[in-house]
Amino acid sequence: MRASWQELRAWIWLVAAAVLVSACGCPAVLDSTRASLPPEPNIIVILVDTLRADATGFGGCRRDTTPQLDQWAARGVVFEKATTPAGWTKPAVVSLLSGLYPATHSVEDKDHVAPEKLLMLPEVLRARGYETAAYVTNFAVSERFGLGQGFDIFRFFDKKLDAPPDAPRQLNYVQAEHVLPEVERFLEREHQDPFFLYLHLTDPHHPYIPPKEHLLFGTDARGRYDGELHYIDAQLGALLDLLETKGLLGTSLVVLTADHGEEFHEHGGSGHGVTVFEECVRVPLVFWAPGLAPGRRQVLVSLTDLAPTLLEAAQLVPPEGFAYQGRSLWPAVQDSRAAGSWNWSVSELVYPSKAVTFSYREGDEKLVYIQRDIYKREDLHLLFDLAQDPGERQNLARQRPERFAYLQQKMRALRQEQLAAAVGTQQEDLDEEAISRLRALGYID
Repeated sequence: MRASWQELRAWIWLVAAAVLVSACGCPAVLDSTRASLPPEPNIIVILVDTLRADATGFGGCRRDTTPQLDQWAARGVVFEKATTPAGWTKPAVVSLLSGLYPATHSVEDKDHVAPEKLLMLPEVLRARGYETAAYVTNFAVSERFGLGQGFDIFRFFDKKLDAPPDAPRQLNYVQAEHVLPEVERFLEREHQDPFFLYLHLTDPHHPYIPPKEHLLFGTDARGRYDGELHYIDAQLGALLDLLETKGLLGTSLVVLTADHGEEFHEHGGSGHGVTVFEECVRVPLVFWAPGLAPGRRQVLVSLTDLAPTLLEAAQLVPPEGFAYQGRSLWPAVQDSRAAGSWNWSVSELVYPSKAVTFSYREGDEKLVYIQRDIYKREDLHLLFDLAQDPGERQNLARQRPERFAYLQQKMRALRQEQLAAAVGTQQEDLDEEAISRLRALGYID
């Protein structure tokens, strides 16, 4: 019975993929690069907090910040235009796990909690027989804020309890080298069921204190940040090597991404959680799977697309109640011709103590609306052509009034659609301990 059900699910997804590809005018049959994942494969999502896409070698950085990941990216499928739906950690991760935009899942501010009625990917997978495990080092996505839903194992690494005595006092998280041994023990276990592993590492988050051997690019803020990347690159290179040595790459879908990027005064500020310019919202997105041919994709995609993508890759039909707003990228992962016609993305920050700002991108045109922010910008409307101006320097709103009006209308309509489906805000009273932890991460001034 189980085998026939798996075959039925595989058939459903094959038909769905063929319909999607046919609808966009591409060949109805995917080419020979189709991944050879087994039904219900292991799923491993590795999220590197604060990793801006263009800080990696495979994302365009000229510094040798990520030599290990560059080699691995050359073996995977890289989405070059991946965007986070939110410019700070908590709403971005809830979007990743729910497939919903922040206005709909309603987790936007520092005291917001993922509602219990919100159906999350780990819950879906656990109901389908998966063992689910999370290893997390950022307090903002700890169980305190509802992110433990659906996980059999949820391990938050608390700096006060889990960091070694010689760890830098300024760090507000546990470094990867003290987390990965526990992750490796999980991977080396005998698993009776397929597993879903979510790994959230907070290096290279501020305050940028790389080990001395990785301090290779200077001692200013950007140099130290790039040193942190060099450090996390070595750690993740070793983890991916382990997955290959243990044979897990032959039975697993592995994804590397980030929750958001980081600004270094490109637009008047530093850090994240304030703007939706490219340095803060463009994130890396790389897929590895057995039989998957390496390649690069240019279609605009979002972290909201990840949950439906993982379900389709696992040949699992989303259950009733999992009302995701993203789309499955699985056809496009397997075949560059199957990207379809979706060519827009949105990002937001509704973080009243820091900023209320939105962006809508369609093709190479990007609209940014800053309602207000801590840099005293108010009611500011900006239009950029990223093909000609990737640094978002020249405001074209007056030169392209028709396009400006059109993009405004699209952004407003999407926002209203997302708000109309809102789950409803659930808030948590923050005690002094929580406030202190969030302040250390830069989420409270």
